This record gives sequence, C-alpha cells and structure tokens, in this order.
Amino acid sequence: MRYRTIPVAARALGLDKEIGSLESGKKADVILIDMFKPHLYPLNMPVYRVAYFANGNDVDTVIVNGQILMAKRHVRTVDEAEVLELAQKESEKALRRTRLTHLLALPDRFWKTTRGLPD
Repeated sequence: MRYRTIPVAARALGLDKEIGSLESGKKADVILIDMFKPHLYPLNMPVYRVAYFANGNDVDTVIVNGQILMAKRHVRTVDEAEVLELAQKESEKALRRTRLTHLLALPDRFWKTTRGLPD
C-alpha cells in the first residue's frame, strides 16, 4: 500500500504549490539533528527522542529556502564572535544602568560553603 502525504495546512492556506512538502522548487526550512549524543541514545524510537530529549545544541545544519545558514554547527551568515562580544557589552551596560553589578560578585565563602568544607 502506498501512502501519500497531503500538505493539509498548506492546502488550507492555498499555498500547497509553494510549501507543505519537501519537493524541488518548493520553499522549505529544514534542520538536521546530530543524533550521536548520549541523551539521544539508544537510537530506537527516534521521533520520541527528538521530541522529548533533543534541544538546540543538537542541531547540526540549518537550511532555509535552499540557503545553508549553518553547517556542522558553524553559522555561515553572521560573525558569531562579533555577536557574542556585542551581547557581552550590552549585558554589562544593562547591569550598570540598573545598578545590579553588585550581584555578579561571589560571596567570600562561596567555594567553601558549596563544597561543604569545614571552616
């Protein structure tokens, strides 16, 4: 018996000629997940493993409308180092603006109390 997938949502929107299935000439967004991770093993029931255990860190490749945006966990469309540097600077500015920088300091006895070491 042959099963045919029907792009119901795309058809309801009148867009089934453009989206709704993976076919040549149609728009599509696709992610590839690296399943070779301890939290995704064993590989039986892969749909459930992805739905319940996979997260953004497991995404290996991202393709949007035929353009590869990320491959082998390397983003190709932006400078990751620049984005991280900007995020750090903005975070520091926000902490200064809100006068919350004091919350970044570790208490004097932080390491001793967290490890349960005697005084």
